[in-house]
Order: sequence, then structure tokens, then C-alpha cells
Amino acid sequence: MRVLMTNIIALCDEGLYEELLRYVPTERQEKIARCGKRQDRMRSLAAGLLLEYGLRSMGCSLLPLVPETETVHLVCGTHGKPELSGGAGVHFNLSHAGDYAAAVFDEGEVGIDVEQVRRVNVNVMRRQFTAEENAYLLSEPDAFLRLWTRKESYCKAVGEGLHLPLSSFDVLEDQVAGRTAPAAEAAVREADAGQFYLYTEVPVKGYVLSVCAGHPITGCPVENVDLRKLFDGIS
Repeated sequence: MRVLMTNIIALCDEGLYEELLRYVPTERQEKIARCGKRQDRMRSLAAGLLLEYGLRSMGCSLLPLVPETETVHLVCGTHGKPELSGGAGVHFNLSHAGDYAAAVFDEGEVGIDVEQVRRVNVNVMRRQFTAEENAYLLSEPDAFLRLWTRKESYCKAVGEGLHLPLSSFDVLEDQVAGRTAPAAEAAVREADAGQFYLYTEVPVKGYVLSVCAGHPITGCPVENVDLRKLFDGIS
């Protein structure tokens, strides 16, 4: 597993912003253009750059005719989760919040969520958590974002997003537990909650990041990369 994170502030430089646009495919450029706010465009570009950078380190690229790489394409999974066609089994996921974007790469299904620390009315969000999680939040209210990012990363790893009720599984431990589903659905489900694991850290002050994968996660340092040097020496 590899986790990348970058500060988007460098993209305030219009020259750098325009220069780095050429490292993301047309589809990403169009998505960026649809963002109404400048900071949203910067976050989307930064996430796309991390994706391309990570893929190139594994011999792949979303751009055509990149030397010594296999050209891969983005496709949508069952619930709209972006996946790669080709790429020798490379899986990825992206997230962004505030001044940061993040990406995770792994050999199997994987999810990531990064959130900026902010004041949250925990009482309003209680229905999103299990009884055990709510009891924990009563004693540790500052743990809200830890649990929230873990839930988001799991939903993204299994590719169900908002289709999966957040209160249907528990993320207090490093192995996802308590996934509930109708018997017929459970019988055909490949992604059993018990097969997914979580890791959470504070990568930079003021942010919480969680990743989820189908294997135990130990020693997963977040690599902070500089957008100004991301493609130095790469055509």
C-alpha cells in the first residue's frame, strides 16, 4: 500500500496550475473546469496529479504515449466508484479536503478519506453511528472525525458509497465489524465487512486521514509530496 498527500496551495501560481494540467487526462480537465470555485478546481487537479504520479511509479499512465508505461483508462464500477481498466490489478482511491488532496494505491480494493478538523455537532450525527460508537463518542467527543473518516474510507473501499447506511457497521476497531445485510444479499456479497481493515493517522496538523483495505494495515506512512517537484525529470 502507498499513500500520497499534497498541499494544494502551490496551485495558486497560475503558471504552475496551467503547466500541471497537461499531466491529467481530458476527462479530469473537463471535471476541473466544471468546478465553480477556484479552490475546488485546485483540489480536483491535485487529486488527479497524485493519481497520475502514483500510477507512473507502477508503470501505468492515464495519458497515451507515455514512454515505458501501460496506458490505462478510468471506468465506473457498480455504484460509480472509479476503477482502472488494465493496470495489472492496481486499485486506487482519492480524497481531498481543505488545502490537501490524498491518494492511496494497493493491490486490492481500497478506500481513503481525509477531513479537515472542524467543529461538529455530534448530536446531529448520532444516527450515522452504531450504539457502541455513540457510547464511545460520549466519552471521546473529539474522536468524531476519526470514526467518520474510517466509515467513509470503508464505504469507498467496498464501492457502495451513499448506498451503504453508515450505522450498519462498526469502525471502533481496526477490523470493520457488525456489517448487517439481508440474508439474500449477504449470500452473494463478495466484500464481507470482516475482511476489511482500517488505519487512521493525523498526517498534518488540523487533518485526519483514514484508509481501508482488504488486509491488515501496519506501518503505512503518508508520503507528503510537493506539487512543484512532482513531475521533475518526467516528460
